Amino acid sequence: MKELEAKFKIDCSLLDRISEKLEASGFKFVEESAEEDLYFNHPCRDFTASDEALRVRVSRGSHVLTYKGPRVGSVFKERVEVNVTVSSEIKSVLEALGFTPALKVVKRRAYYGRGDVTVAIDIVNGLGCFIEIESGKGEAITEVARELGLSWEDYVDKTYVELLLALRNSDRPHSSY
Repeated sequence: MKELEAKFKIDCSLLDRISEKLEASGFKFVEESAEEDLYFNHPCRDFTASDEALRVRVSRGSHVLTYKGPRVGSVFKERVEVNVTVSSEIKSVLEALGFTPALKVVKRRAYYGRGDVTVAIDIVNGLGCFIEIESGKGEAITEVARELGLSWEDYVDKTYVELLLALRNSDRPHSSY
């Protein structure tokens, strides 16, 4: 399946206003959940270099294994995404195969839907608040961003993993040799 989405960084004080705008625009609240995403490193290749990802998402007691392929040239973040519901033992299987846990992303997410558009309001530990708009059509993403009053200056082309790694690297003390 193809993933096509746009992510915007927002001030957390705007969350209620965004929810109100979604409902006024015909979006229906679907659910809210805590999500814990554990990303794995491949034993033989660098996923950061190949722009791929392998993660296990735990939410509401279910485990979903996701492979994300490299991004393709697009205005939005576009890539192949494959999701498989698995048992909680998947982490042990991956580790037995040589995959190593790399990074954990913890967030609170509220889902809204209208037609073929899904909007997620995310509160990500260590990063703040974001709006993700996902659809099969770029025009629909652009329209919803306009309806919500989102600024393209706040568009984020990086993944949460990339943002957390950049934050982690900026917090490292610089050593002088």
